[in-house]
Amino acid sequence: MKKIIIMILLFVVILPSQVLAATSTSYVDKMYFESYKERVKEVKVAQKKLNDIYCTDVKALTEKSKASTKRYNSAVKNKATSKEVLANAKAERDLDKKSLSSAKSKCSATVKELKKKSDKALREIASYKTKVVKTIKTHLDGKDKLTENDFTKSVSQSLSEIESKFDAILGSLNAS
Repeated sequence: MKKIIIMILLFVVILPSQVLAATSTSYVDKMYFESYKERVKEVKVAQKKLNDIYCTDVKALTEKSKASTKRYNSAVKNKATSKEVLANAKAERDLDKKSLSSAKSKCSATVKELKKKSDKALREIASYKTKVVKTIKTHLDGKDKLTENDFTKSVSQSLSEIESKFDAILGSLNAS
């Protein structure tokens, strides 16, 4: 009976303390990756602004296309208009629509490619962050052989590398 009580006591006292002794990922995120989520949000905002940067001519071409379509429609309504005027209005409308379509597809392809590259870079950063978190947790749990100085150097180097990767992504999205 004593053995059973001792075993129950061990399970109640020792096992929970071992579970609690492990460093949590959320603790590591709070302590070492304070600005990570904000940086990801910055990249997402920059991605949303790509249309404004790369599609400046689309708005002007849209207005031009709408105006030529209105001219063509009014020429069609005026039955007194000559066939030559009607043909010119139709040709202008078709040319404007074609140039708008071309500009939209070019813009869309450029924006899609830049988003694809930045999303890939974000996935690489997330993967690298996961490795760093694992290293930090291992050290904080006392399961590695790193000195405190070596650990600090390693972590700060990793954090600065992550920051520089974010800066590179944002630079490519904003400056392109």
